[in-house]
Amino acid sequence: MIQPLSRTMSSQLAVLLRDRILTGTYAPGMSLVQDSIAAEFGVSKIPVREAFVQLRGEGLIDIFSHRGFQVRALSVPEFEEVFELRLKIEPPAVAEGARKATDADRTSAKKTLTMLNEALATGEVVAGGNLNREFHLALIVPRLQPVTAEILGRLHTLSQRYVQVHLSPKGRNKRATREHMALYESWADGKAREVKGLIEAHIESTRQDLAAILTSSK
Repeated sequence: MIQPLSRTMSSQLAVLLRDRILTGTYAPGMSLVQDSIAAEFGVSKIPVREAFVQLRGEGLIDIFSHRGFQVRALSVPEFEEVFELRLKIEPPAVAEGARKATDADRTSAKKTLTMLNEALATGEVVAGGNLNREFHLALIVPRLQPVTAEILGRLHTLSQRYVQVHLSPKGRNKRATREHMALYESWADGKAREVKGLIEAHIESTRQDLAAILTSSK
């Protein structure tokens, strides 16, 4: 049984609703009814609407006149824009992270990668998606590039549902694990030029796979 949430805990509600969107429990294009969700969690409509607004800011929910809130649909133009922006911003930021990372930064990134590998191996969809985002951001060393981290954080949130589509075919999790391990080893060794090429290839191969999946399903 779901425990009631405090009216002041709209952020907790946003986490729960985000997980439902990212796992597909709330499918793309699905209408989100404030009254129903408020009743389910035992809260008023106010924290529900606040959570919706937060998720709209993250690009996971749209609002339409006379139709209310809906889960944002997956689309080829959005995915292409998100991945093009990642290709422009992420590789040089990761290279900079490799040049400036401390031993503590490398230990933290390795810990996140270990948890990510475990989540991918056991098929934990939401945990894997969240840890994938955390690992990629760890490589840029956010404390040294806070504005870049904020921008990439938004892009990774937007790309998470697409990445989960990409990982659905058999064998993709193992490929992702191999690529992440190579990324980490190059980054931890401070090989800025090499890791820049690896992250570019990693993002581009994902983009190409997704383009094939999304265009074939239209």
